[in-house]
Amino acid sequence: MRKRNNKAEDREIDLAFRATCSGIPIKLMDIPRVFAEGRRLLREQNADQAALRAGILAFVQQITVSP
Repeated sequence: MRKRNNKAEDREIDLAFRATCSGIPIKLMDIPRVFAEGRRLLREQNADQAALRAGILAFVQQITVSP
């Protein structure tokens, strides 16, 4: 099992996801993809909280499950 590299990063991503994507249906197996996208935004683009929320929302809208 792999250790978490940065719990603070994961916490930021989780807060951004909950704030912007609450109620949007996604597959359970896509949650790691959301976190990977959040890490990419934080590391590669040095995203602030607003940019992180916008980026995660845009990504989730791409992978949304149709009702």
